[in-house]
Amino acid sequence: MNRIRQVVRLQMPAWPQILGWTWSMTAVGFGIHLLSVMANHDPGDGVTTTGGLVSVYGVAIGMATVSVTQIFPYALGMSVTRREFYLAWSLLAVVQSVVYALVLSLLRAVEQATGYWGVGMRYFGLPFMDDANPVLLLLGYAVPMLVVTHLGILLGTVHLRWGTTGVLASVTLAFTALGLAAALTTWTRQWHAIGRWLLDQPPAALLAGWPVLVAAAFAVGGYRLIRRATA
Repeated sequence: MNRIRQVVRLQMPAWPQILGWTWSMTAVGFGIHLLSVMANHDPGDGVTTTGGLVSVYGVAIGMATVSVTQIFPYALGMSVTRREFYLAWSLLAVVQSVVYALVLSLLRAVEQATGYWGVGMRYFGLPFMDDANPVLLLLGYAVPMLVVTHLGILLGTVHLRWGTTGVLASVTLAFTALGLAAALTTWTRQWHAIGRWLLDQPPAALLAGWPVLVAAAFAVGGYRLIRRATA
């Protein structure tokens, strides 16, 4: 653990830039949505959910991918093993997810206290989170962040292993598989059954339980790849 903490400190100089870009882009997205809603605001319209929260998680994927590809060669030059590097990054991903969850929960509270920014715009919250208790709310923010961060790390390790071609090929294969699965579901008329299954799941399973399994799968995949990665 002492060695892992040393590797974590090795990666810390990049974090001000990661945090700066992540929250700067989030602020820009929030501002654009706010101006758009203000331009068309009608008090009788109620609350509008923008879905802008997704952008926070999208930026996190990109930041994790870029950071891994930039820091890994330097870490190898400092005699850091691949195992130590990956475990340190995974630890940072957990810490980042918790911190981001706290910030997003605070922003959601401000959002509600201001009457959804005074114009009925829901940006940092989602309707199904309204009845969540504080612990479940934090998990609802933190666990998906852990998923996308490990997805970004996985994409970074793919780039280290096979370069840009590998990343593009992986993304293409993933979208192809998802498209074929959607087509098969439509052909077999199973969308209703899937929807019913989702509705039957407890909130904790949807917000934290199943996403944790996805994050674990990404983490295992990234670890296996980085063992053969080169700088």
